[in-house]
Amino acid sequence: MLLGGNETTRKIDSFAINELKIPGIVLMENAAISFVKHIDENENNFLIICGKGNNGGDGYAIARQLFSKNKNVKIFCISNENMSHDCLVNYEICKNMGIEIFYKIKELDKLLLECDIVIEGIFGTGLNSEIKGIYREIIEKINVAGNSKAIYSIDIPSGINGDTGEIMGISVKANITISFVTYKKGFLNPKIKSCLGKVIIENIGLNENNINHLVDEYYLTPEMVKSFHIKRNEDSHKGDFGKALIFAGSSGFYGAGNIVAKSCVRSGAGLTTVITDKNNFSLNIFVPEAMSFPINFDNINGNLEKLKNEILNCDVIAIGPGIGKSQEVLTIFKKLISIEKNNKGNTIKLILDADALNLLAENRELFEKIRNRSILTPHLVEFSRLTGFSPEEINKNKFEITKNFAKKYGATLLLKGKNTIITDGERLFVNSTGNSHMANGGMGDCLTGIICSLAGQKYSLLQSAAIGAYLHGKIADELVKSQYIVNATDVIDNISKYMNKIF
Repeated sequence: MLLGGNETTRKIDSFAINELKIPGIVLMENAAISFVKHIDENENNFLIICGKGNNGGDGYAIARQLFSKNKNVKIFCISNENMSHDCLVNYEICKNMGIEIFYKIKELDKLLLECDIVIEGIFGTGLNSEIKGIYREIIEKINVAGNSKAIYSIDIPSGINGDTGEIMGISVKANITISFVTYKKGFLNPKIKSCLGKVIIENIGLNENNINHLVDEYYLTPEMVKSFHIKRNEDSHKGDFGKALIFAGSSGFYGAGNIVAKSCVRSGAGLTTVITDKNNFSLNIFVPEAMSFPINFDNINGNLEKLKNEILNCDVIAIGPGIGKSQEVLTIFKKLISIEKNNKGNTIKLILDADALNLLAENRELFEKIRNRSILTPHLVEFSRLTGFSPEEINKNKFEITKNFAKKYGATLLLKGKNTIITDGERLFVNSTGNSHMANGGMGDCLTGIICSLAGQKYSLLQSAAIGAYLHGKIADELVKSQYIVNATDVIDNISKYMNKIF
């Protein structure tokens, strides 16, 4: 699904009108038709509240569509002065059709009381100033009416900034928001969830292929994730699905390595080997499918030559969860990223998480060793260490900061959190799955294992990160329907089942 802000909306409208030669009035008509199909046919009594811009024009067009179905439709016109061209056209048609139009604010209370459904088109996505005066009064009245009847918003609830999701003084609290062409960036703001209600994205007669070049940001949908799928050939063998090498878990933190390994195995990796402390005997019990490469941390030099052979035979390496930041760990880390090509001549992919990211932040010269072959999976504080920006600065400008970072270091970045961001510096995906009931230890390790496995199965770095984030959150979203807390083991036990459902 296309993701966009105010500028994206302007670009798409301009391209459709000026390049595709679709008149604006036709786009407005298509929007109205798309909107009305989501209204229950049994509903009969509507009040449409219209501003004077194109959002109001959509409202007048929706009123016409409902009126043509013999619905009881009344319109409250906030102002009929200085209307946009297309808004004026639909306003005049509504008058000519005999639809009742009301103008006086003192009439609004009665209109709201008499209707069953309120549809508001006061402001569109471009609102950037505080709402005051009569507009504020009208929105307050709509919200009071919302206690007893359904409120529909056209494109975006009036009062919300389409870029940031900031409430500009006051906002309509919609039950259903029917938006057009793009999922608005402002919808990602968790503070406005109660204002949006159910969000539906509708087309307005544009083929996505015609406008793809205008958009490089996407909201992940099941259809998009499914489109990434690489089918398995019937004559394939385990060597075709990736040899994964994992450096995770140390004394006291063996669980981290075990979780990464098990999620990697359950996600379909052909062969999985874990670099682990020689005293870790839990791996064989927890993940019997995985092999171990024992390290003597008291004398790691004796292991480095053997480790070279493991690196040369692998397709992807996951590094970080539970490894710590000792000098011995740094030595192994440097060794693991020192070899770029494996024995087959293919680039070895890298998945860096947790302590690997902290080591990277403290040894910035190592960025050159991982360029164009790595996925970095920080949470907000880890990303702050990598960038030098404060968490507050990152939250205010996530899209630009994440894209710039990925482009600067030639990395694919997965910034974990609500609406996880995945970007390679060119394209950007926002994850649509996941919930707070999965916020517990081991979840990041589980995600690292899934992504590692996918990268070994010949998915691109960007696809591996996007599929991994979506799958990880999707499993938790399904499980939380029947249990209150979802932990890493719960997710791991369901990976194969939901891969099957998604693909």
